Amino acid sequence: MNFTNQKSSRRPRFLFVLRYHFSRFTGGSEMQAWMTGEELLHRGWDVHYASEMNDVPQPNVVDGITLHGLPEHPSYWKGNRKPLRKLMHELQPDVIYTRVFDPYVGHVVMEKPPGAFVIWNMASGNDGKPWPFLVHGWRTQPGFSYFKRFPVMVYANYIARQGRRGADLILAQQRDQQNDLARIGLSSEIVRNSHKPVPEEEVQTHDGEPLILWADSIKDIKRPEIFLELVRRCKDLPATFLMLGRILHENYRSLVDQAVRDLPNFRYGGFIPLNEVETYFRQAHMHMKTSLPIEGFPNTFIQSWLHGIPIVSYQGDPESLLRDGGLGVRADSIDELEKAVRELVNNSAKRREIGARARAFAVREFDLKNNVDKLERLLSERGVRLPAK
Repeated sequence: MNFTNQKSSRRPRFLFVLRYHFSRFTGGSEMQAWMTGEELLHRGWDVHYASEMNDVPQPNVVDGITLHGLPEHPSYWKGNRKPLRKLMHELQPDVIYTRVFDPYVGHVVMEKPPGAFVIWNMASGNDGKPWPFLVHGWRTQPGFSYFKRFPVMVYANYIARQGRRGADLILAQQRDQQNDLARIGLSSEIVRNSHKPVPEEEVQTHDGEPLILWADSIKDIKRPEIFLELVRRCKDLPATFLMLGRILHENYRSLVDQAVRDLPNFRYGGFIPLNEVETYFRQAHMHMKTSLPIEGFPNTFIQSWLHGIPIVSYQGDPESLLRDGGLGVRADSIDELEKAVRELVNNSAKRREIGARARAFAVREFDLKNNVDKLERLLSERGVRLPAK
């Protein structure tokens, strides 16, 4: 079959391959992939999204993007390599995009159809680093189950490494990720995370009682216990502390339940679908970040800044934008965290000043259209056919 002629007779096809769709798990990678897909669709691409999903919605087109289901919880060793291969060869995509460092990176590269161009987008600062990967495995499932899974984890890391090296284009989110890749001999291009524009009328004015928002998946790497300790220390403040996110590690459920019972200014809102999250950022006066400083550029930073909200972060400060750029506060201890929150709760003028500076920066740096412009330019420079303008 002449794949070139077959492809040239239709719109260029762009296939996203991620483990999750945001309807199953609202993470930063899923959010970024979907927003990028929507923008590509508007530019004339035929956009498809494959993820582990046993019950694909019918019809399987959501917001113009065609969904494809792969089996959930596949074999540790084989993964979804065969069903993914079948799907890719049926679709014959021009571009295949995968994100996160997992076996899908390797499976896409090893099983792609002839002529497909593969993009791997780095998600976390620890992508590909074996030691943090293994430590995280122990944290999530310690004991005998860890040693039982150890060979599988090593194999998964190996498959992902092979895929990363075989990708046609590697994207980093920020300079330190690009430098890490260069140290192991891999070239990359920086395409920042993006977000849709936030209109001026939805920007926080910093009037009224402050709402302090923590929005993340509730698991060990996000360190929700730091936020709960902060709320306990600040229970005298005239402010509301709101935690949003699905509990993924069950050891946190009792801590959250106890905080709901014991702390009068604490609220837990549970899992919030992607299309409803913006409502809470419009209401917030501050955004708290307590994750281990090993992630990629947090989507919640961008959402907060576009809404004119200062960030208060425990230890994490990508590109020193909080401390040196004046876009929020970085605290290196729980005492510093408490001090920063107390000061900002009691000083609306300072919140407003930081928020205005942060919004101006975010509008300039994280514009979705500008970043997809760059992505298309990188593809065109490498010989990938773009939609007709």
